[in-house]
Amino acid sequence: MSENNPVTLQTILQLALPLGTTLVSGELEITITWAVTVRARPPAFSEIYGGELALVSIELLQTYDSRITLIDVIKGLSEIGVRAMACPDTLSDDVVHAANEYQVSLLALPDGSNLTHIERAVNATIANYAAQVSQRVLEIQRQLTRLVMENRDIASLLQVLARATARPVLLHDTTGTLIAQRDPDQVQRRDRRASIAFGAFQNWLERLPSDESGDITPSPLGYTAILRVEKRPAGYLTVFGQSTGLDEFTRMVLIHGADACAVEMAKSRAVRIAVEQARGDWIQMWLSGVSNDHDLMTTRAHQSGFAVEESYVTVVFHATTATGAVFTLENQVSLVRDTQVRTHVNGAVGHYVDVIVALYPFDASGTIERLQGVISAVRDQLASRLPGDTVSAGISSPVSGMAALRGAYREARDAIHIAEELGTPAGITYYGDLQLFRLLLALKDTAGPHLRDFHNETLGQLLEYDARKDSDFILTLKSYFEANGNLAKAAADLAIHRNTLVYRLERITELTGINLDDADTRLVLHLALKIQQVIGKVSG
Repeated sequence: MSENNPVTLQTILQLALPLGTTLVSGELEITITWAVTVRARPPAFSEIYGGELALVSIELLQTYDSRITLIDVIKGLSEIGVRAMACPDTLSDDVVHAANEYQVSLLALPDGSNLTHIERAVNATIANYAAQVSQRVLEIQRQLTRLVMENRDIASLLQVLARATARPVLLHDTTGTLIAQRDPDQVQRRDRRASIAFGAFQNWLERLPSDESGDITPSPLGYTAILRVEKRPAGYLTVFGQSTGLDEFTRMVLIHGADACAVEMAKSRAVRIAVEQARGDWIQMWLSGVSNDHDLMTTRAHQSGFAVEESYVTVVFHATTATGAVFTLENQVSLVRDTQVRTHVNGAVGHYVDVIVALYPFDASGTIERLQGVISAVRDQLASRLPGDTVSAGISSPVSGMAALRGAYREARDAIHIAEELGTPAGITYYGDLQLFRLLLALKDTAGPHLRDFHNETLGQLLEYDARKDSDFILTLKSYFEANGNLAKAAADLAIHRNTLVYRLERITELTGINLDDADTRLVLHLALKIQQVIGKVSG
């Protein structure tokens, strides 16, 4: 190779060294002039002029001189200008320290490596770079194809790409969520994770034109190829880092890797759609069925991979337009399904009449609050797709068994209806939080005047004072009870100082004569505030 077109250690690692070779210390961006195998018989360092990659077997050297160590070899090689050393032996921390001290890049070869074959491969690469690139790319393409044919997972494909390019490789879905990643060695992983900014990558995706047709484009993480399935983006494959640029070999490997990953994702997507469609069909049959086909529904649930005997919550997603008309969510079923798959939730999603029905597994070790966070994120995504519409989600209590699941569906629907009656249709509502409101709403229909009298007798004086003085005593009481009497939390929720909250509570006592230290009084006040939500009472 001419001096005008030098070959770096990075290139040699990509094209000539055995897969599985790792950089233990030093840099890859150094020029290598040739490869030589250090001989056992003296002179061990003959025909070395500086700039070479030295191939060393300490086991072989010690057959001639049992006292020699790898540290001795590193020191001697550095003195005559060797830039890098590759070794199939175990490399201790002392050896790595010596390599750093003498500024020799150190590579660990896989067990069983043949130094003679490696020397030939390295020197062939240096002598005929272009042909070696094409040959190596062809080998990698064949390896990727074989893995795809064997139905190996995405991680196996990424591992091949990371080792081939000697750079970290990452795979994201269309939302910018990291699906998988593989690193060529431990050293680079520690450095990379300290500085990576995945938020910047997601922001970049949002600005990426939907019709971007280039094979590879620079991104905040490095160089990114768009994976396409049926001509639509299905994900993004990235080789990390831009400081070393994108050479022809890495570009070709990234293109072939993107093709292999797209095929694997298409297969996974087809299987997932088939399974989820079966589960969605089962949900429709389940909700449309009658009680005497319990055994048939259970059998069909098991056939679609759904275990009805486990514990689940039923979630109903419902949407209405700005005019109050019901908006069918049939076209949004895939969003909820994809979210379950991406977050590894083994549930089921289907469309029934005008709503989306989703079943989420409930582990006894988990909490409803955590599950509410997951469901709230899904509702927010649906709302972002339906601007101007009101999207709500009702959540049932955890149940198990076919009959109980039907009841859970009714609970989730009722939770939405109760939220609408309380004037809070948007958001998520858990049926288990509504026991008191269910009672009060029933009483509203049968004993409405009595509820209103109780409310006025309890809160009327404070409501009148708030209206006349533009004060916030009702809101203060509400926050106090929602914080379970915790003054610090209530003050934080109201965005006021704790002393201000104490003053307000004292003023409430002065105005009404009520004693907030009395448990029965607190119960009456709290109940009156709940009645206010039911009857829509906002002023005295």
